Amino acid sequence: MTSSVERVIELMQTTFGPASKTGTFRTYYNGDPEVIPAFNLPCAIVTQTSDNTVEGAMGEDDVTDEIRIKLVFDKRDDYTGKIDPLNLTEKRLRDLVGARGEDFKYKPGTVKKMLREALLDGVTAVAPTIRVEYGVNPRETLKDSGNVAWTSEAWITFSIQSFAYTND
Repeated sequence: MTSSVERVIELMQTTFGPASKTGTFRTYYNGDPEVIPAFNLPCAIVTQTSDNTVEGAMGEDDVTDEIRIKLVFDKRDDYTGKIDPLNLTEKRLRDLVGARGEDFKYKPGTVKKMLREALLDGVTAVAPTIRVEYGVNPRETLKDSGNVAWTSEAWITFSIQSFAYTND
């Protein structure tokens, strides 16, 4: 069985396209590398922050994985080149996370639509609560601790509930 993190990465690649220089994300990471080369921005990072296992029905465990998706954009995009003050990185992140249409439905190509629709197959429950945090973070760039890239980030935290058999 694919891990929860791998499954989310696969769904993100289906939703946002494969990693590429011209796509939504240049790189997908399984785990936070902490140091991200500027040429890999924007990127998506998927981590598992916790695992809560509770004895369930006979021969089963109920498992809740807490997953965090980090969408990371280069903050320099907000102050270099042609700048649209109404479409800064923070707004682009908010739209990518949960933009809604006139009908109040999540738009295709958003993290929340992906979580609510595509992640349900094969699990007990997904994301009864989705917590999103936005902010600006300093990240060291590769091989240069004095060169810090400022990033606009969205951290989306949610849980996936499933079960595991405990005996053969």
